[in-house]
Amino acid sequence: MCGIFGFSLGKNLTLKETVSVKKDIKNFVNLSVTRGSDTFGININFDNKNYIYKSNSNPKNVIKKKEYKNFIDEKLGLAIDNKSFFNYFGQARLVTNGTKLFYKNNQPISLKRITGLHNGIILFNDQAELEHNKKNYESFEMKSDSLNFFEQLEKKNEQNKEPIIKSFIDFISEIDGNFSVAFSDLKEQILLISSNCGSLYYFNDPQKKIFVYASEKKILEKFIEESEFFENNNVSVTKVLNNSIALNYTTHEVEVFDNLNFDKNINISLNLSKSYDIVTNEQEDLKRLKSLKKCTKCILPETYPFIEFDLDGVCNYCNSYRNQELLGEEKLEEFLTLHRSNNNTPDCLIGLSGGRDSCYGLHVLKKKYNMNPIAFTYDWGLTTDISRLNASILCGKLGVEHIIRSADIEKKRRYVRQNIFAWLKDPHLGMLPIVQAGDKRFMDLSRTLCKELNVNFSVQATGYQLEQREFFLGFTGIKQNLKDNQRMSSYSIATKLKIFLWYSYKTLRNPAYINSALLDNFNGYLSSFIKKENSLHLFKYIKWDEDEIGDTLKNEYGWITDISYGKNQWRMGDGQTSFNNFIYYQLAGFSEYDNFRSNQIREGLIDRNKALELCEQDNMIKFETLKNFSEIIGFNLDEVLTKIICLPKLY
Repeated sequence: MCGIFGFSLGKNLTLKETVSVKKDIKNFVNLSVTRGSDTFGININFDNKNYIYKSNSNPKNVIKKKEYKNFIDEKLGLAIDNKSFFNYFGQARLVTNGTKLFYKNNQPISLKRITGLHNGIILFNDQAELEHNKKNYESFEMKSDSLNFFEQLEKKNEQNKEPIIKSFIDFISEIDGNFSVAFSDLKEQILLISSNCGSLYYFNDPQKKIFVYASEKKILEKFIEESEFFENNNVSVTKVLNNSIALNYTTHEVEVFDNLNFDKNINISLNLSKSYDIVTNEQEDLKRLKSLKKCTKCILPETYPFIEFDLDGVCNYCNSYRNQELLGEEKLEEFLTLHRSNNNTPDCLIGLSGGRDSCYGLHVLKKKYNMNPIAFTYDWGLTTDISRLNASILCGKLGVEHIIRSADIEKKRRYVRQNIFAWLKDPHLGMLPIVQAGDKRFMDLSRTLCKELNVNFSVQATGYQLEQREFFLGFTGIKQNLKDNQRMSSYSIATKLKIFLWYSYKTLRNPAYINSALLDNFNGYLSSFIKKENSLHLFKYIKWDEDEIGDTLKNEYGWITDISYGKNQWRMGDGQTSFNNFIYYQLAGFSEYDNFRSNQIREGLIDRNKALELCEQDNMIKFETLKNFSEIIGFNLDEVLTKIICLPKLY
């Protein structure tokens, strides 16, 4: 089970003692990690404020990180100026239920006034909680029993308006299971530790005003033996069993209460605080994310590659942007007239992913321009079920033949998995597109099918400038000015060479990339940058109108949206999209959506406030989609996302 530990000092901390505290915390972690190594969290408390740092990674790794060290140094520096008390408590967690990817599930649990630790497994007696416990314990919606415990305790206390010790002892009579807890109540300025199984020990030194506790007797004794706060190491620690020990922060007085024979009418002197606060590292990360300097015209942040701001705060991408000049419907009709068959025989191909734009492209080609297309899909193992349904609906209603060519799905998925784990060994945002290198063969398929079916050209429902993403190349250190959603095969020879050399260097630097996926990755490069592409890009000719596209598909075909992708259904036919955007947003503070919305601003389609509002929704973590991606590719989602979340950020 989890390892709980804590230390309280009934006076202000000196500069010299901060060095001892840092050693003590490290020692507590090393002693406690044998009880749990899934996550780590610590709460530092002084001046009636809780400062919480949590990470869903191995505790021994966390305490080596720069972010953690900065947190400890900063908070201990603030604690020196506090003239009343200082304490901390932490936990090395073994996850039993409730995914560790939800920040609130990880400990210390932080609520409005209570911050606490729990070790054990709790079952709730009331019917609502029985229903709650029927849920899948691995679900992303599942609260941990610890979070549920402290939420109900705080709610009960607020409703009854009684001392927290009364609410606590009354509450634990309503639950089953075993527990050992330690929590602080900032309103009442007390620390409470309690256990119904004996997995908690404490020692109190009233002369030195030191109170210390841990989950095991040996852990606590070893800690006291090595800590510089204790001169006499030969101390007797006390087991906490069916009782609760309350420590008053301001007086440092300790009271012991019997959990089984508690006098509910007992009068407890309280030091009620009118002001208290809980600050978490998640809040501080979000604050840094929201404080990123962004262009005053679009919404691109300072972490975007090669971005610069003028005196008015407008970025260079906005200043150099030119609205897309469409080739026009007249020119499109002129081209199609040359190839349109008059006897309903196939006259062109169209790529059909089953996503929004390709479905609309098929509709326009067939209904508006009276072409006789054959649709084709390259299924490389990440075509989504919803996209297959939508493709089927469109082709059925339009009477269009649909050719699906499949790669060796098992092999392709293995390649994606190998690329992901290779990337994690040396994570660099410039190498992230390699995850989807395997899908680029669809461009080869277009050429092959044109020859097989004796048609002159293929159509792709792409080409609108909104979709161009300079940051893909920007993160490799290559500055490429894009216009009209320039195709990769049209880049200059110098740029193509730079890309090849950069990818080669990163591959040689990280031997994990030298695996069975290597040839497939190289073929993806050839298909993207070297082989000439001869497709007609529909939205280079006609206007891309998001509302019209959505309304047409919904009203005429009953097109199915996938709510797991969020409000923006862009690229919902690509199974890896949510994974890549999760990484970009976590590490760089923006995603493809921010880029897309910024281009919409520049084209005059939406205003900046609307873009910010939409991106807040677009960038929400899409757990169900990520879960589906991980199951298809074959990796442990918690393990991979944990590594990603813990990577250094650009902000």
